[in-house]
Amino acid sequence: MTLSDRPRILIVEDEALVAMASAEALETGGCDVTGIAASHEEALAAAAAVPPHLVVMDIRLKGAVDGIETARELKRRHDCRIVFCTGQGDRTTRERAEGIGAAAYLKKPFTPAQLVQAVTAALA
Repeated sequence: MTLSDRPRILIVEDEALVAMASAEALETGGCDVTGIAASHEEALAAAAAVPPHLVVMDIRLKGAVDGIETARELKRRHDCRIVFCTGQGDRTTRERAEGIGAAAYLKKPFTPAQLVQAVTAALA
């Protein structure tokens, strides 16, 4: 944990309004949001700068690499937990996401309370 003993959360989301609303909910819920990234490369750089305890991950990102592969790489490098928050609800996508051992899978739209609950449970 950080010096403030709050969990470090990285948000990887290409929709700025969703990312900002998620950050606000998580900060209010007792977490430190250490960064917001919109692409695979930005996520890896942000996690290298401040390793997260948990990543809130969208599946569709800017660039060629999706959120599932980004999450896989972040878990490998930083041993962090993943909470997917996505509009992608088809079976194949969900199975790919679950295949990396995600702590939770929230379907958009979700409420701030649902996000905080999923993150809290994933960190427990």
